[in-house]
Amino acid sequence: MAPVAATSPEILADASSGTRAGRRRSGAAGHVDGLTGLRGFAALIVVLVHGSGLTTFPWLGLHGYGPIALFVLSGFLLIQPWSRWIVGVSDKPSVSTFARRRVWRIFPAYLVVLVVTALVLPGSRPLEADGWFRALTLTNTFSSDGLRHGMEHTWSLGTELSWYVAVPLIAVAVATASRVRGLSHPVRPMIAAVVVAFLVAAAWRYHIFFRVEDFGQMITFPLWLPAFIICFMLGALVAHLMIVEHHGLGSMRSLRWFASHQWLVVVVAVVLGLVGNSQLGGPWTFQPATFTEVTIRTAACTLLALVLLVGVAVGKDDSILNRFFSMRWLVATGRWSYGIYLWHMPAMLLIANELSIQPGVGGLVIWLGILLAVAIPLGALTYHFVERPAIAWSKGVPLSQR
Repeated sequence: MAPVAATSPEILADASSGTRAGRRRSGAAGHVDGLTGLRGFAALIVVLVHGSGLTTFPWLGLHGYGPIALFVLSGFLLIQPWSRWIVGVSDKPSVSTFARRRVWRIFPAYLVVLVVTALVLPGSRPLEADGWFRALTLTNTFSSDGLRHGMEHTWSLGTELSWYVAVPLIAVAVATASRVRGLSHPVRPMIAAVVVAFLVAAAWRYHIFFRVEDFGQMITFPLWLPAFIICFMLGALVAHLMIVEHHGLGSMRSLRWFASHQWLVVVVAVVLGLVGNSQLGGPWTFQPATFTEVTIRTAACTLLALVLLVGVAVGKDDSILNRFFSMRWLVATGRWSYGIYLWHMPAMLLIANELSIQPGVGGLVIWLGILLAVAIPLGALTYHFVERPAIAWSKGVPLSQR
């Protein structure tokens, strides 16, 4: 399943002025519309992949890209306050504040969808009290029966939640290494952390394919944080490099050169997308893939997500990619993407039970149109009435200004 994580690059209305932050940059701390649009793009890819899987066009979309793209973006966004502390330009972030904001970002909308889906889709209901506990705490991937019908896509939320726990620990480790070596080379400890993350991910995936024999572990272990830690850390590295350069502690000339050649970025992205979505990366349907196939698809999608992130975050505001991902409809989709992701799977199953999907391109277009016509409004409503108030509350924004 290809999900969308809950980390969002958008900036809520400023509490003091009551105005919404627009398209602005402040070094690596600025959240541009392009990043929100990038998130919206990933959400649409998720719907396209899952929706086309019920048609005669299962190859449509970018298989595997959805979760990886959002994990890379989450790493980029969440490491930023910790990176500023690592390089010595700000105080250490409050762990309790960080935890509170992350919990209120991910759980309210999820719990609403969990309860509603359990009411309308009986097969989605967790089994017994322990199943409900795992579902309510997003630890459902700790058991092979934890991902119920219609809610299978929520595995990524457990992975994302694990990343939230890991961020302060990784930051402390990198900061400690920085203090020991001195801040004259503030990037090296972060690069070392990325190398460690790569080794962990490679070893974990190798262990799953060649050492694990229990069927339940074969299903759940590939969904755990160790399998995707390199995705988060590559996004974190980009943010760290931007912060280091912004504060005059180093430069990232190579990334800026690459991001300035936008057509090169586009060509590389297209090639990576074609490789990742080809059958070199395994089947398009839910069939077993080999270790080599999984490695090719994961590597291609990770590099694709990284290339697009660099093109948007490091590229100029008027660059090709920023103009594309900053289109108003795509930014709106990105703003509502968490809700779109949460609702699209149960909605898809409910609609498919009542609707006969016709073969051919016409049937595909009608089917995807109906699915989006349901998922997008539900995502927008969830954002405005659940997510946004919860985010504002976690930041201490008065009710009158939400």
